[in-house]
Amino acid sequence: MTHFYQRLSSFARQLSTSMLLRNLLLFVLWLAVWMLGLLVEYTEHASVWFPAAGLTFAALFIVGVRAIPALLSACVLITFWAGHYYQLQLDSWQLLQGGLLFGVAHIIPYYAGARILRQLANRGQFNLPLFVIGFLLIAALSSILATIAVIAALVLSAMLPFSAISSTWLPFWIGDLAGVVVIAPLFASVLSVLYPAPKFVLENYIGPQQRIATAQFKYKLALTLSLLTLAMLLAWYANTPESAFAVFFLVIPHMWIACTESAFFNAVSVALSSFFIALLVNLLALMDYVMVYQFAINVIAANALFALAVPTLTAANYQLRLIAATDSLTQVASRDHLQQRAELEISRCLEQAQPLCLMVFDIDHFKQINDQLGHSVGDQVLQQACQVTQHLLRPTDVIGRYGGDEFVVILPNTEQDAVVAIGQRIIERLLQIELADQLQVSASFGVAALQSGDSFRSLFERADSALYRAKQQGRSQVAWH
Repeated sequence: MTHFYQRLSSFARQLSTSMLLRNLLLFVLWLAVWMLGLLVEYTEHASVWFPAAGLTFAALFIVGVRAIPALLSACVLITFWAGHYYQLQLDSWQLLQGGLLFGVAHIIPYYAGARILRQLANRGQFNLPLFVIGFLLIAALSSILATIAVIAALVLSAMLPFSAISSTWLPFWIGDLAGVVVIAPLFASVLSVLYPAPKFVLENYIGPQQRIATAQFKYKLALTLSLLTLAMLLAWYANTPESAFAVFFLVIPHMWIACTESAFFNAVSVALSSFFIALLVNLLALMDYVMVYQFAINVIAANALFALAVPTLTAANYQLRLIAATDSLTQVASRDHLQQRAELEISRCLEQAQPLCLMVFDIDHFKQINDQLGHSVGDQVLQQACQVTQHLLRPTDVIGRYGGDEFVVILPNTEQDAVVAIGQRIIERLLQIELADQLQVSASFGVAALQSGDSFRSLFERADSALYRAKQQGRSQVAWH
């Protein structure tokens, strides 16, 4: 399945550049998908799910108005077939009128919904969680409007008696909604490859890796479908309304797939599960609980879509934490993050009776550097000083910008003599920095060792006092408390 997209792309290249051939393919695909919905129809004009609605929404979202001729032609043709299938006493002219009414009523709500969703996605910076929420809300609204419009068209064309409206509209709506939520993401991904210059390509926003499955995907899918079959067999065996609700446990494996697989294969798994639910409802004669399964399909699909946003939210939260914990100029720890880490290390070292030192340093004559050479050179001095210091520190040490040109270094499990030596090496390296003519970078250091009962404040005050003494003694040196 990993190479599915490669084969699909090759097939798309082999197609003629003529839009007619692509629309013919869409026309045939829509008819096939409509027949798939008919396979799981449990009453006239109402299926467990209606995948044709999902294909219509996807086509209008990806292709736009170019897809309307194919969709409208398919609606007209399927109306003639439905007239024969349901043995309606209507002539060809009436069926043509009914087909056109059905096509317009079916297409317009989904076109409006697809256009709004596309504008939402392309407005400003793309946000996957908001896109998922928007898609679900628009799918619900578009499908209810399509349900109202199509039922009205069926009644006007004498294909549905007026008395059947009250018993038809809810399963009709939920079936259409399930078709859109389940099928539209899958077909949107496929159509974006088949059609040139698609209106929207989700992979451009969430990365090309969305077309690659892990080696374990087939096992996850097999497990999910096995659990689904067991849940449906339980409902068939127990034959109670309560047993039908066991299908909702499928939310768990689908959340697992959504959090560990790419978006495309998440859509594949949801589509397959939904199809098997609809098929087993018919095969196991579970029509008494059909509404439970209709809602289950929607809930499973919605949860899987929300789970797609989990990695994005996690990455965004990590990025926010990183921004809050990092000084933007020097890329060392921010003051708040530095104090939090310092308190943790101080508490740990006191509890375990381990040494810890705190070193404070600032750049000598930094104000003169800014005044004489400009703030851009001053910024480079701070950046270079931090790079030099970080290079000489261990991964367990923490350096942070306390304010202006003043920096604090936390060195756990380190004796004072060793810290003084580190400070001396930093001074030597700072003197080698070359940024501007006649500029010599140096810094003064103050060091304090952890004592019983210390806090960050008390330790910092002693190190700061030592720094003051280093400046009094001539700068570019290390002093300890």
